[in-house]
Amino acid sequence: MSQSRRLFRYALPGLPLSALGLPFYIYVPLWLAEQGNYGYALVGAVFFLARLADVVTDLPVGALVDRLGARRILWLAGWVLMTLSAASLLFLPHPWPTVSLLLALVVLMLGWTLITVPWLALPVTLSRDDDQRLAFNSAREAMLLFGTLLAMLAPAVFAPEYLITVAAFMLLLLLVAVLYQGSHRPPPGTEAAPFRHLLAEPRVSALAVPWFLNMLANAIPGTVLVLFVREVLEAEAMIPAALLSYFLAGLLAVPLWYGLARRWGSLFCWRLGLVLSAVLFSFAILLGAGDAYWFISISVGTGLMLGADQAIPSAMQTGLAKKLMAEKPNTAIAASLFALWSMLGKAAMGLAVGVGYLWLGSQLEPELASVPPDWAITAAYVAAPVVLKLVVFFLLGRKQLRYLSEEVHDA
Repeated sequence: MSQSRRLFRYALPGLPLSALGLPFYIYVPLWLAEQGNYGYALVGAVFFLARLADVVTDLPVGALVDRLGARRILWLAGWVLMTLSAASLLFLPHPWPTVSLLLALVVLMLGWTLITVPWLALPVTLSRDDDQRLAFNSAREAMLLFGTLLAMLAPAVFAPEYLITVAAFMLLLLLVAVLYQGSHRPPPGTEAAPFRHLLAEPRVSALAVPWFLNMLANAIPGTVLVLFVREVLEAEAMIPAALLSYFLAGLLAVPLWYGLARRWGSLFCWRLGLVLSAVLFSFAILLGAGDAYWFISISVGTGLMLGADQAIPSAMQTGLAKKLMAEKPNTAIAASLFALWSMLGKAAMGLAVGVGYLWLGSQLEPELASVPPDWAITAAYVAAPVVLKLVVFFLLGRKQLRYLSEEVHDA
């Protein structure tokens, strides 16, 4: 099988899975809060609780994959759970009892975990060197960006009555894509490492903290994007153009960051992308009504930095997994490690929705307005992520992480 076909085969699940990433958190909480009549505060609390429950499942799933391998039964189980939950969310009338909504979200997220944890860990098995690790992770992140772009634009392109058909097609594509991965069993004699050993590894914790904060910085503006464009910029019709410019720029920049990382190193490129993104995005705090085109310009600039935020950290994680496995032969640790990254990413997304919507809900004055004031939306959308990006930039400058980057690059 050619290298390009191997990369496409591995990356394909990213196309349908991406719809349950940022697009899900941009559109669904807002739709539930407003059209579903749940309210901002309740939606924030439900999503936060669902993410807490979801976080608990990552580590057991990672340990299960390390013991059994990435088998078709796991792919299928995850797909069935996601399909059942998606069908209930699409077809059952709202508002439901709060517990029912929470249960549907928990089941959806569990299905997503059963698919994504073994999928994220596969490059550890499939790649042979640093260049291949970057290639597999770049292909995956490019496909995720492409799928995110399509999912973001779907509500603007398709009439509401066709969105269910689109969702059904994406679920069918996901089934084909995950079965296309095949079954991957661990080598004979391989044992799964106890998770406490992973948590005690200083190189893991050194990368985990900035990874979590960076994911939080990316998640917060995504959860309030629609409110920012609609209320602060007063340009709701420009949302598709803003999304297209951001994700298309990110997609086109992935090969650029791939080449830069090979030349200058992963850690340097990640830090460069962080600081440039923070500086460019900070200008959005000056925007107001009538500044939609300036906002699109900022979206293009920050989108170009997105490649550094996507493929480079995941390649470092893959390299760290290879390094740890080389140090402990016959020990499976990759799925547990990627379960940890997945857990932190989910926790960041859940915290972003929970804190963001609780913050917005706390600023409401029911007798005066049904939406939060502009300053509260801008604080959540711009100020919080810029501060977090700069914190991550400084955390990545620690000596421990520079040493980690050298180890991973040589693994």
